[in-house]
Amino acid sequence: MRLLLLSLFALTVIAADKNRQSNSLTVDSPAGFPVRLEIPTARGFSVDSVRLYEEDSRNPIPVKVEYRRPSAVLHFISSGASKYVVTWDAFGQGETERQAAPAMVGSGDRVTFGRAGVLGKLAVGLYSHPAAIDWDGDGDLDLLVASPDRPYNGTYFFRNIGTTAEPLFDRAAWLGPALKDLAVGDVDGDGKIDATSAGGRWFSDIRRNGFNERRQFNLKRSYHVGRDDLWLPVDWDGDGKIDLLNGVSDWRDYGWDDAFNSKGEWLRGPLHGFVYFWRNGGTNVAPKYEEPVKLDIDSYGSPVPQLFRWRATGKADLLIGSFLDYVTLHQRDDLKKSQVLPFRLDLEMIQPRVIQWHKDGRPSLLIGEEGGTLSFVENLAPFGQEPKWAEPKQLEQIDPYVKSGSLARPVAADWNGDGKLDLVAGNSAGYIEWFENTGSREVPAFTARGYLRASGKPIRRVAGKNKSVQGPAEAKWGYANPTVADWDMDGKLDLLVNDIWGEVVWYRGTGNIQELEPARNIEVEWNGPAPKPEWVWWEPQGMQLLTQWRTTPEVVDWDRDGLPDLVMLNHQGYLCLFRRAKRNGELVLGAPERIFVTESGRFLNLANGRAGSSGRRKVDLVDWDGDGDLDLLTDSDQGPLWYENRGTIERPVMAQRGLVARAPLAGHNPTPNAADWNGDGKLDLLIGAEDGFFYFFDRRFIDARQVKAP
Repeated sequence: MRLLLLSLFALTVIAADKNRQSNSLTVDSPAGFPVRLEIPTARGFSVDSVRLYEEDSRNPIPVKVEYRRPSAVLHFISSGASKYVVTWDAFGQGETERQAAPAMVGSGDRVTFGRAGVLGKLAVGLYSHPAAIDWDGDGDLDLLVASPDRPYNGTYFFRNIGTTAEPLFDRAAWLGPALKDLAVGDVDGDGKIDATSAGGRWFSDIRRNGFNERRQFNLKRSYHVGRDDLWLPVDWDGDGKIDLLNGVSDWRDYGWDDAFNSKGEWLRGPLHGFVYFWRNGGTNVAPKYEEPVKLDIDSYGSPVPQLFRWRATGKADLLIGSFLDYVTLHQRDDLKKSQVLPFRLDLEMIQPRVIQWHKDGRPSLLIGEEGGTLSFVENLAPFGQEPKWAEPKQLEQIDPYVKSGSLARPVAADWNGDGKLDLVAGNSAGYIEWFENTGSREVPAFTARGYLRASGKPIRRVAGKNKSVQGPAEAKWGYANPTVADWDMDGKLDLLVNDIWGEVVWYRGTGNIQELEPARNIEVEWNGPAPKPEWVWWEPQGMQLLTQWRTTPEVVDWDRDGLPDLVMLNHQGYLCLFRRAKRNGELVLGAPERIFVTESGRFLNLANGRAGSSGRRKVDLVDWDGDGDLDLLTDSDQGPLWYENRGTIERPVMAQRGLVARAPLAGHNPTPNAADWNGDGKLDLLIGAEDGFFYFFDRRFIDARQVKAP
């Protein structure tokens, strides 16, 4: 097999048009192979203008472009040609029509829908820290959104291509690394828009300078700074000079996990969020910040202070966020007097920003959520009248990536029975959604079909106040880890799900691809009382399977008797076989058997941590090496790990063979799922990452870049 050898010839500028540029490329790759190629770009590079051709052809080849200045990465499927030409335009000149990118190339690319003009939720990766400004100077508000996760880290620009009444945003453009706790305002009183970020950094006149003019507030803090650190420039005391409000969180009373008693009561303290006022005793040009004053605010984490002015007279009130799903408005004259605004967000870990969306200056809200989405909460009352709030509405963009919230957990399955693989995915919010393959078996394309439902409502199991071992701060998280299988052998696909509770349940298929029956416990014929992890405060119900949280329930016919078995981690973290049998015509599930061992003969334990450090592991059992038995793929921060099965059905010896593919998608256990996505008879790899996106590796690309154990 030929390797994917890529060489880049010199950059040339076509003399006929200084804004039109061209690269000549030599690619040694057979037809049908995925290619990943990084090219240098010039100032003003236009993603939409990129065209890829065979050297002597003018028929463009579909290409996926990821641009992070100063280079762009091209993903495309080789036509078998030895030479290609890639062209692009600068500063919006020349080609401007956006071409459809392939949904799945196979070179580690993020999965797209496979066609242009798709409408979907506006989103970045894990966490969204937003700001609304007229970035491009066309008179309406655009969005800047920072995403401080790892795979999708960056600060992104979303251009508003809609209207005030019906906002719609273009796809994201990367501006630079993530500016955590991003906020905008006028730091130095010059009337220009500046930006601030965590650590006391600020950036002058960002519309002119971008984020190149980085500066630091000249002050020293002696108070505790937790995971939140937002700086808001504002004239707080009304003396005409720009002061600073600093919102920080403090988790020291809360700790992190394993603090419930036997009644499910949290024994530690709450999260705290404090706001400090730094008075400017100097001038706007040469500020001199006095010792900070702690305001009379204590929120449930993540205070993100924002001025809220809804009338012309009097001082502006103070709007405060929370780590959960609500926003509080505090009266300026007495900050202890507050009200929770009359709406709740769908997700938690919110980042509210006060924006003036309407021309009359009334304050509305833009709120980032943990899944990377943004919700607009419109104030329906004119300026001067007490605010009247619409329900939160998630903003939309064109041409998003395929995404399932955050901590995406993919499963390939022919969910609608049309002979093509679809994508079913769980996420940290506890939802399970499916993306229908509306392309072909060989060339997938996707259409979002929404959340799967049971009893007429979206499936969503969340922790509530006491079902997460990491405490009540995780009330709206679910960490859904689904598997698709015909569990009851009735010819219809079912769902098995483990989640934040560690209680493994299944949803019986009904024949309606969008609707399933309510959740039922997976029950085991235990040899005694049902076990549980020692840190779980509640008791299993009857024969219920209660195991380590956030792990994959994998359904395979391990012993080849024609019945679907269950393989997953038990309550102690050992990979176990739960063997299926038929008794009196009924399917039963046997107690876990520790049959999986390492090469040294030890039972295979994938999760030996305690409480919040337990579980989390993702497993996929497939015949990766094609030798007729099932191997193990599991997660690591640098890419999926392969354990080759060197034993027998009765005693599988799992020999770690290192990384299947180098995929540095670090954070929250990236989930590998193997399936033949392009119909060539070989197992490909799809990885769900903490940013909620999916990354695709064609088997031929993997084999050409074999990776040894680190």
